[in-house]
Amino acid sequence: MAPSKMTVPTEQLDKEFFALAELEGVTDVEELNRVLDKAVGLHTFLTADDRIEKVATFVARHFRENVMPLGYKAFLVGVNREACAKYKQALDKLLPAEWSTAIYTENDRDIVDRPLVAKLQLSPRREEDARSTFKKASENPRIMIVTDKLLTGYDAPLLYCIYLDKPMRDHVLLQAIARVNRPHASLDSNQKHIGLVVDFVGVLRELRNALQFDSADVGGAIEDIDLLLNDFQKKMSQAKADYLDAQCQDIDDKYLEDVIYGRFLDPENRKVLFDTYKEIEALWEILSPSEALRDYIDAYKQLVQLYITVRNAYAKVAYSADLANKTSRMVQKRSVHMELDYLTKIVTFDTNTLESIRNEKGSHKAKVFNLVRVFRNEVSNAPEMAPAFRPLKNRAELILKDMEERTRTGLAAIDLLTVLAKEKESIITSAKNSGLSSRAFCVYWTLRDDPDLRAASIAAMNLARQSESLLERFPNAATNTAEERHLRTALYRPLLKLPTNRRRRVVEHILKILTGAYINAS
Repeated sequence: MAPSKMTVPTEQLDKEFFALAELEGVTDVEELNRVLDKAVGLHTFLTADDRIEKVATFVARHFRENVMPLGYKAFLVGVNREACAKYKQALDKLLPAEWSTAIYTENDRDIVDRPLVAKLQLSPRREEDARSTFKKASENPRIMIVTDKLLTGYDAPLLYCIYLDKPMRDHVLLQAIARVNRPHASLDSNQKHIGLVVDFVGVLRELRNALQFDSADVGGAIEDIDLLLNDFQKKMSQAKADYLDAQCQDIDDKYLEDVIYGRFLDPENRKVLFDTYKEIEALWEILSPSEALRDYIDAYKQLVQLYITVRNAYAKVAYSADLANKTSRMVQKRSVHMELDYLTKIVTFDTNTLESIRNEKGSHKAKVFNLVRVFRNEVSNAPEMAPAFRPLKNRAELILKDMEERTRTGLAAIDLLTVLAKEKESIITSAKNSGLSSRAFCVYWTLRDDPDLRAASIAAMNLARQSESLLERFPNAATNTAEERHLRTALYRPLLKLPTNRRRRVVEHILKILTGAYINAS
């Protein structure tokens, strides 16, 4: 509900709108407009210049603070075309003119009877452009001022807020508020799950009168924002008890290690934290800014920091926190992320690093997570060696899984990772000494112990050299189907000693390496 000083008095709304609407049997926009034409007092109240200025001032501020930071857009629904024109004129004094546009039907008599309405009337071409660009986050307009048009049928997922300043009911009201209920996910992972309706009339205060349907049909269609605030307060209080009460403002790495790699070593505990955080974050984005949140800022900031730190500690790749817009801005302004020093330290996955890290202070579990993350990145950064490295990477993941399930200690995991590091170094040395390209070497390395080749006296090194020669003949086999077919046929020739099904298996294996299919799969 908008501030009461801007809202239609309850008695006037009941007498002039609900009573007339009941008499007329409103079912569509045209009938609604006929009812409103008879409600003289409502028209006078809703289009008064002083009130238009007050509502526009509220809308401009609310839009800047609540809607724009989310990257979304808004409708302002006026009672008639004259009100729309007045709102456009008032908003232009408060916001850049290109941010808003008024869209309404044309009337030939407007130039005489309503000069402001005629002056702000868009041409069909400009209206079509506005409808199109409104759906694009980076383009104007950001606020559409409407009265009839676009309230039904227009689908714009970026539409988050409706400023409702027109009496409505039944299907007309439901269709209007449905405009803001389109789910949306942006490229930066920000997600819109619900929409916001700010009511300047009071129809939502009288839901029983406004929505005369079976309660099962409209249950949960609209929820008062005070209920969301209450939900936030309960969830935040529980999160403080579960995660934050033992924390202090200045948390050292030792404490973080105990929390991150103790309590949150269990994936299920991490999932509960992440789900809890996302529920609270969604409510924060809806409610902020609000004075009622002031007492929760510090606790929410700590929860955000804890979420970021746990995500960074366990992420398989370098992780950039998927914070929603308002939360991200708050964190940037108010806090420094909690980080464990070694989470951002640049290291390599080799025996020297393993021996050095083994003797450093800190949690062995934290070291294991960091080392496996480093190894993942190294495999990603050397894609042509992926077929040779992938078995080691898979074993590293299993070592990590065993540690997560507490069937292996952190120190034992480091010992096993040291073995993998030695094997990785052996692969690199062998690749350098082979004189082969990376892909040809991977053919040799992955087939060197193949029992079928050994039984048929086919040398893996010879296959690798022939593969390299064939790749030079058919360099576009990965994207050219004709070349891929010729390469496949040529690969069969040195394998004629193998039975048909085993020959096919080896050919497909080599083909995946030479065309890069193994790179994409890993």
